[in-house]
Amino acid sequence: MVKYVRLIKFLKKIPGETCIKIVLGLSIVACSFLQAFCLAKGVTGVFNGSRLTEVLQYLAVCLAAIFVRCALTRYQEGYTKKMAAKVKAIIRNSMLLKLMRLGPAYRNDKRTGNLQSLITDGVESFEAFLVQYMPQTAVVLVTTLFSTVYLWSLDSSVGVLILVMAVFSIIIPHLFMPAVSKVMIEYWQDYAELNSQYIDSMQGMATLKSLGVSKFEGKKLSLKAWAFARESMKNLGISLSDSAVIVTCTAVGTAASIAIAAYHMAIGKISYENVLIILFLAGESMKPLNDMNNYWHNSYLGLSVAEGLFEVMDEPVKVQDGEILACLKTDPPGVSLKNISFRYGAEALDVLRHVDMQLESGKMTAIVGKSGSGKSTIVNLLLRFYDVDSGSILLDGKDIREFPLEYLRSKIAVVFQESYLFYGTVADNIKMANPKALDEEVIEAAKMANAHEFIMNLPEKYDTIVGERGATLSGGERQRISIARAILKDAPIMVLDEATSSVDMINENLIQEALNRCMENKTTIVIAHRLSTIEHADRIYVLDRGQVVGYGTHQELMENNTTYQGLIKAQNYAENER
Repeated sequence: MVKYVRLIKFLKKIPGETCIKIVLGLSIVACSFLQAFCLAKGVTGVFNGSRLTEVLQYLAVCLAAIFVRCALTRYQEGYTKKMAAKVKAIIRNSMLLKLMRLGPAYRNDKRTGNLQSLITDGVESFEAFLVQYMPQTAVVLVTTLFSTVYLWSLDSSVGVLILVMAVFSIIIPHLFMPAVSKVMIEYWQDYAELNSQYIDSMQGMATLKSLGVSKFEGKKLSLKAWAFARESMKNLGISLSDSAVIVTCTAVGTAASIAIAAYHMAIGKISYENVLIILFLAGESMKPLNDMNNYWHNSYLGLSVAEGLFEVMDEPVKVQDGEILACLKTDPPGVSLKNISFRYGAEALDVLRHVDMQLESGKMTAIVGKSGSGKSTIVNLLLRFYDVDSGSILLDGKDIREFPLEYLRSKIAVVFQESYLFYGTVADNIKMANPKALDEEVIEAAKMANAHEFIMNLPEKYDTIVGERGATLSGGERQRISIARAILKDAPIMVLDEATSSVDMINENLIQEALNRCMENKTTIVIAHRLSTIEHADRIYVLDRGQVVGYGTHQELMENNTTYQGLIKAQNYAENER
């Protein structure tokens, strides 16, 4: 019941549309009732030998009611789609905003395919409950009240019967809900899991083919798909069980109403005119209930998906926004790490332990260490994808937790090892850093990043579609676009997270040249894989197993730090073996 109420709250954001939908439903039912009443009166007039003009008047009103009902039904169909689009957009927007607030830390614990299924197909499934079932509930309550009172005035027994059948039709589906809900939750979980596996296979297609296991993986997916289909059909009988009961109730209610009315006419309790009205009106009284039953059945999946929606919406935001609005006093600002410790989960081992670093204003500071030593974790903490467990990170002397997240991240430009490009044009991807940038500024940033030349050789130049994840470009080209993006952002702090580790020597030289340009007059933090790129750093920190084991210039560390010496020797050996 709680999730019903929480879902209904989304309708509060579109009260006007909800009211119009209810009014449309009531108007259509009113036309149906008017049609039934006029037919009954017309037939009665024929049997009573009334004048032809009087009978034709009833038939004309009946015909007009039919045309109006058809027009209203046609309009309602279009209006329902518009209303559905609006409420689904509201839900998706709420989810996306929450996911953005939760940040990468939440996404890392979830399968992308599951979240993708929830925000696309899952949200679609709310349409039946919110846009059709809930407004129809209001329509049913009003029409049941009206039809019960009116039919009671004609025959009290028929009025009571209609009311009882209506109550049964509303209550019975909720009695079946626990069993049906279990089945539909399992269906949705299986669907989301299957969707995740398909996405994994599509994204990893090149890897599967290179390993020669694409057919094997395809066969596995096929078997799972058919197993899912068989399970879905088996569960269909359970989910349709309440529909059969409700259809039976409405059919029995209609037939019994007419039978009771006919009996009462036979014993002289009511007139045959009233019998005809009951004959035509009893069926129309049950139609809104049948429609509500169909909408309820279509709502099962949405009600099951609601658990996943509220799981996201209720997830506590661990990284809270700061409130300091003061501007930084130093340009570029310095960064200090004060005795910070961090682990990725309560049961996990410490990734960083009592780390102290001083990243001086306008200087280049490098952080080196073996894989898993905690280098990239420092970048995640600086960007506040996570918060430190203890200690603090200071920006210009202030704890970064005190700054608004948007303001903090606006002061930091990052070039990651794996550059993520979005589906769209080259220009759109560069403008991600500054959507208001002029075309001339985009081109200038590309030139500084040594990207302009290869962009001009693309089929549509800056308007070339790069494909999903930048699939149509090489690794070096993607990296240079990422650098252009960082240059266009023009943030005072530049973070280079192993920016040249996954490219060839030619691209590395071009990228390093571009990086040297964009580091000018910036506080630069370099997470280094190839140590040759940081020999001229103002200061180098050496990490080992989450702890700082030394710092100084390249020359100083070569003289007195065995960990740094080991890293240099290992790299030289690897390069000689190529």
